[in-house]
Amino acid sequence: MALDNYSNLKTTIANFLARDDLNTEIDDFIDLTEADFNRRLRIRAMEVVDNSFTIDSQTETLPTGFLQIRSFILTSATPDRVLSLMTPFHQADTQDYSNSGVPRAFSIEGNNFRFSPAPDSTYTARLVYYKAFDSINASTFISNYILTNHPDIYLYGALYYASTFIRGMDQQTVLQFKTQYEAAIKQAEDADDLDKYNGSPLIQRSGININNLDNVK
Repeated sequence: MALDNYSNLKTTIANFLARDDLNTEIDDFIDLTEADFNRRLRIRAMEVVDNSFTIDSQTETLPTGFLQIRSFILTSATPDRVLSLMTPFHQADTQDYSNSGVPRAFSIEGNNFRFSPAPDSTYTARLVYYKAFDSINASTFISNYILTNHPDIYLYGALYYASTFIRGMDQQTVLQFKTQYEAAIKQAEDADDLDKYNGSPLIQRSGININNLDNVK
């Protein structure tokens, strides 16, 4: 059976477990798998580029599904300005929030970006960030990148969580499912690295003045 939608995935999981009484629980096992790989994976398919992120107040809400920042560049300033990421403590300790001007730094506080200085006008930025994969379910979202390209992550992840739930499951089987799940995660990361760099060694750039990053585009 092709693992190309939520229903087929659930059927395959049940077949592997040789159980027909876990229909509701399998939903939970899939949810747990999604939560786990969204915490762990950081691959290109998770990258989102927003070329028109608006900064018009000291705080702006994080995008839906935001996981981790990749880059933040103010594009409406001249020249483009790389915004520096600071910890909330360092920002509060070193920045005067009463000042306004062209933002130079930001921190992440709860569900918000906080900019310093506070913007004195409306600015546009290019925000690149990692976004969690959309959850799959029978009614609203039948597939996503992971199910399409790495269905073994869903399969073995759900089987592993199922094996920890089913009483009396042989520990060797639990370990087998966990090992297969970990291997599927690693293979997805390795495939992404290969596509990203095409097997070529990285070339280190030299001569960049870290004190002049505002002029690096």
